[in-house]
Amino acid sequence: MRRCGLGILLLGCAAPVFAQNAPLSASGLSRWKLSLPVDANGDGKADEVANLRGYANPPWFHATPEGLIFRAHAGGARTSGSTAYARSELREMTAAGRPAAWDCLQDTRSLSLEQTLLATTTAKPEVTLGQIHDARSDNLMLKYSGPADANGRTDSGRIELLWNDAAQREVLDAAYTLGQPMRVTIAADHGTVRVAYRNLVSGAEKQLAAHLAPAGIAGACYFKAGVYIQACSKLGSDGLPNVVCAKKGWAEARYDAPEAYAEVLIRQIDLN
Repeated sequence: MRRCGLGILLLGCAAPVFAQNAPLSASGLSRWKLSLPVDANGDGKADEVANLRGYANPPWFHATPEGLIFRAHAGGARTSGSTAYARSELREMTAAGRPAAWDCLQDTRSLSLEQTLLATTTAKPEVTLGQIHDARSDNLMLKYSGPADANGRTDSGRIELLWNDAAQREVLDAAYTLGQPMRVTIAADHGTVRVAYRNLVSGAEKQLAAHLAPAGIAGACYFKAGVYIQACSKLGSDGLPNVVCAKKGWAEARYDAPEAYAEVLIRQIDLN
């Protein structure tokens, strides 16, 4: 494996050449488990799927000729009673099938994605497209934020990197239009995270280093990818109130309808 700079795998010099690879299928997700925005067994929590080989649950997760679709809606089931938001999101696992847990400040890990944000909610058009998470919260997020008058299909917004529980942030792409594929590498090395971003249509690109604050880290870290919408409805698709969402106290126009959704296509994913 070739590395650049501070021993970090960077998109511009050593990231996988995704264009030469076949689109991602569920069989290529052996080191991930999936959280869905549905509660099929009625236990009050979002369903999780550990073995994704051959798995599909459209429209929330399914294969297309271009790659894998991930969709989450504002009224979807949530992973716990403390979160307002639904997700169709991958969580990093080990080769042995256990939850990955690496040292945020000592280990070296990288995640590379080729993905396209296809749709967003409209009242609050915000979507997280990748994370480094620890035992308590997100240390680093790749996030899209759309315009106030979003239609959710053809908007232009910004792609940002947020880290240290969103205390720090920087814009990676100030004019990202829905439907444009992007390549992103997130490479962590001893508490420094180098991120390389490129919009494959506009050519916009940026590289930056984010330094994780030791005081803000709780336990071990792991990667997440897919759709984690930052929008919700006061009433879930199950007809029950989303109390956490209602407590946010937004203006009514900021609450989405339960069926409003965000969707991302992941063409390639590479974990090291």
